Amino acid sequence: MNFSFNFDSKKQKDHIDESAKNLSAAVESYKKAVQDGAAQYNETRKKAEEHINGGTRITKHRINL
Repeated sequence: MNFSFNFDSKKQKDHIDESAKNLSAAVESYKKAVQDGAAQYNETRKKAEEHINGGTRITKHRINL
């Protein structure tokens, strides 16, 4: 059996370039998702801190000493 693995250099380069573009797009999408998540977390934390500082209790539980 004779297996020939001759690849067209231009075709191979095109596939590599396309893969690099797809990977770059995936990284950018991930980075945006992380930034959006961080922004949402910070906003929620700020609102919670404002309520807590205003006297709101986190829980309704009371401890009788």
